[in-house]
Order: sequence, then C-alpha cells, then structure tokens
Amino acid sequence: MKTTSLNIKAPLYQAVLLLNKKDKARFHMPGHGGEGSGLFASAKYDLTELDGLDNLHSPRGVIKEAEQLLAAAYKCGRAYIFTCGATACMHAALAYARTRGDILFTGEMHFSFFSGLQLMGLRAEYVPREELKERLARGAGSLFFTSPDYLGRLNGGEEIARLCKSAGVLCAADSAHGAHFAFSELLPKSLTQTADIAIVSMHKTMDVFGGGAVLCANGECADKLAAYRSLVHTTSPSYLTMASIDCARAVWERDGEKFYKDIASAISSLALPSGYKKEESDDLSRLVINCGGDAQDVSERLQRRGIYCEAAMGDKLVLIVTPHNVGKLGELAQALASITPKPFAPVPRLNLKKSGRSGGALSVRAAEECAGAVCGADICLYPPGVPVIFRGDILDENAVQFIKEYAYRLSPLAYGGVIVLE
Repeated sequence: MKTTSLNIKAPLYQAVLLLNKKDKARFHMPGHGGEGSGLFASAKYDLTELDGLDNLHSPRGVIKEAEQLLAAAYKCGRAYIFTCGATACMHAALAYARTRGDILFTGEMHFSFFSGLQLMGLRAEYVPREELKERLARGAGSLFFTSPDYLGRLNGGEEIARLCKSAGVLCAADSAHGAHFAFSELLPKSLTQTADIAIVSMHKTMDVFGGGAVLCANGECADKLAAYRSLVHTTSPSYLTMASIDCARAVWERDGEKFYKDIASAISSLALPSGYKKEESDDLSRLVINCGGDAQDVSERLQRRGIYCEAAMGDKLVLIVTPHNVGKLGELAQALASITPKPFAPVPRLNLKKSGRSGGALSVRAAEECAGAVCGADICLYPPGVPVIFRGDILDENAVQFIKEYAYRLSPLAYGGVIVLE
C-alpha cells in the first residue's frame, strides 16, 4: 500500500514534503537539523512552524485546510488535530465540560478521564447504564462514556448519544479505538457524527505516527473547543504526526472500503487451531481470540517468535488487523498451533475501603510500605487502561500484594513506587 504519493488531497502532508525538497540549511528546532539515518531516516520531515506550514494553535493555512478535510471525513462540525494522543483530547473535553455543570460517566473509562478530573480538581458521578435514562432526565452538564471499547464492543453508544440529546446533556464519547469507522460501510457508524464530542485515536488503527488523535465536535461546543485545545496541547506539535494524520485521512477515504473488505474476508476465512476460537466483536478489524487459557502466557510466547499482539486480557488475545498485517494472519495461526497456554487465573477483585480523602500533597512509597496508606492516583490495569484502584482508596494487604504481583501491567507507578496521599 502506497501512502506517499502526492496524488491525494492532503495539504499539510504535501506542504511538509515540498518544504523538505527546497530547504538548504536549518537553524531552527528540532536540533537534529533534518539529518540522520536508521531511527532518524524520517528526521527530514520533522519540522516546525515554518513559512507555509501553518501553526496548530492559530491555524490559517494548510493545518486549517487539513482540519476541514478531517471534519468532512468524520461528518462533524469541527475536527481538531492533536499530537499528544487521546489523553490530551480528553483533558480538553473535560476542561470544556467543567463549564457546563455536573459531569457524569457510565461504563468503564480510560485512565485519561480520571487523571483529567484529578488535575482539574473535578468530581464525576458514576451512573450505571440501566439507570442512565432516569438520571439524565434530572439534568446534568455532560456525560462521558466509551464506545467502542478495547474489545471492539460498541456498548450501546448510539443509544447513549440519543438519550443525551433528548435530555439536553453534552455527550462526550471516548471513541479512541474507532478512528477507522468513518471510512467503510462495513464498519459501525462513527460517533463523530452524533456525539457532541467524540475522540478518535487515528494512530491506533491507521497509518499515523504515535500520538496522532482528533477531537471531533458538533453543535454549540464545536467552535469553543479551539480554546481548550490551546490550553492543554504542547506548543511543539509533531509535524511528522500531523502530516501523517492528513495523509492517512486521504488514503483511507480513497481506499477504506477495499481495506476492510479484504480484512473482513481474511478474518472470516482464518482457521484457528484447536483450543482457540474467535469471539464476537462489533468491529470486524478487532480480532479477539479466546485462548482457552492464560492469554498473557500466549502473548509472551508469540513475542519470542517475533509476533506481537495489541493486548492480552485474561483469556483473550486482542489484535488490531490493518492493511499492513492482514496478510500475516496465517503466520499467527501457525504459531498458535504450537502453543498450549497455561491455565487462566482471573485477576482478583479488590474491595477497598474509601478514606473520604481525594486531594492533598503526593508522595511515593515502595509497595511494601503502603499498607494503610491512601492511594493518591487512580491505578489502572493495562490493557485496557481502566482503574482497578482509585484515588482515595485505603491500601490494605491485599492491595499491596496485588500491586506487587501485577506491577508489570499497572500504571501509573512512579518507577515502581506507589503514589499516595501524605
């Protein structure tokens, strides 16, 4: 698949290529000067706010045009480019939501939601899905939810958006794993069309460098979010990442239907060895394999064969199938045929007492010294990045043992230490 042709409508991407052809000497940041090989082979395209390349914090030229093309592709009112990942998009959304009143959330949320609440001194009310209609009818400022999730499940995202609209509540969808939905009729409808705010991480499933994400907005909040992007985003955005967003949007608009037709066919015909089975997913390109045993064990043994999966969650392997790896599914099946997984032991559930504290100075302690301390930051199990220990929880001996056993999958830990309230 060729993504470097100039025969696409990608103004920012093309401006980066053209400027690189004409420059003679660079006396500006980044300090590598556009030179290098190996890891730095793409350094010549790693530029800054030069003449003709526009400015992300005040777009008037090619970035503005690139964002207009993104908005058209995602069928939303405004599309804002981010190079700091969906986390920065979430923080911008929360910074805006705080101006509207009570913040609600339903279902599992990524760590970025909780870290944003903590950084801004906000509180959010959890509402079970079955109580959502009744709670929204009582009024609120905004509702945050996740659709699709790490396993490609939509979790009723469209219905939640409709409930929010009927109740006059701002609807904010973490659709980080659904950036590609807008580019094929074979995929679910993208929430970028219906939610007031929808966050998509293009780098997760498309030809975009790490950190490339887009905040899509509709209705009265669409124009206002420009200010909040400026508050949370670095003033040194990666032009490599921005140009790749522009290019990927153009290529996926042109070829997306073929991409996902081929992917659907390949996954449908994939024969897994005995003991492994495909699980249902709303996203045809999110291949979820039940291993019949410990998926982490299977993932580690695949890695020793040079095969890397997106995630291992309990007894499930999660794989993101793209135009680049779809032809290698046979290698995956062949490798799985030689692996008999260890028995699966579910991650223990913790039932921790609440301290009633949520703020104060932070410090770091070794796990062995944490019994009785109050957790100072939501601790997530990765994947999927959903908190299992919350800020304000009192860490008992079971929590300490859990942290020690699962430290390799927990975040945030400060160089292995636990963040606690003093």
